[in-house]
Formats: sequence, structure tokens, C-alpha cells
Amino acid sequence: MLINKSYIKNYNEFYDDFQLILQLNLEKLIPEDDSVLLLIHVLEGLDYRNLYKAYYLVGRKLTVEPKIMFKIISYAYSQNIYSSRKIE
Repeated sequence: MLINKSYIKNYNEFYDDFQLILQLNLEKLIPEDDSVLLLIHVLEGLDYRNLYKAYYLVGRKLTVEPKIMFKIISYAYSQNIYSSRKIE
């Protein structure tokens, strides 16, 4: 059975440039002295070219943007969470 791929939507794409309906600034819910804001500030200054090269050399389709996954794992490690099941 052939599947017409033009009808299949890719729900894994990451769009960083717009927000659809949710008009809520989530940063206001995070206290200003929280460690996650410092971590975000530090991680935004990094060069991610080598990270992207490593992902794209494998040739697999990405399900999560590598930069976002790196931020999630970095925050979990900073909170002493090392299990991928606990990170979920």
C-alpha cells in the first residue's frame, strides 16, 4: 500500500518565530532569581555548530531540536536529575 506523503503533516517541526493562540508570557511565572534563567542566559551564548554537525552527520530525522534538547538535559543535570525517565 502506497502512502501519499503530501497529506502527512510533520508535527515534530520546531517553530521559534511565532506563537499561535497562547498569549501568556511564561517567563513572568518564573521568579527572577531562579537558576533556570541563569542557565538559559549562559546557554544562549554557546556556539551550537558542532552539536548540529553531530546530529546531521547521523542522517536521522530529528524529533526535537538539538539546541532545545541540550537545554533540557543541561537543566536536569544541574538539578541532579540524571535518569531520562525522570527528565520526562
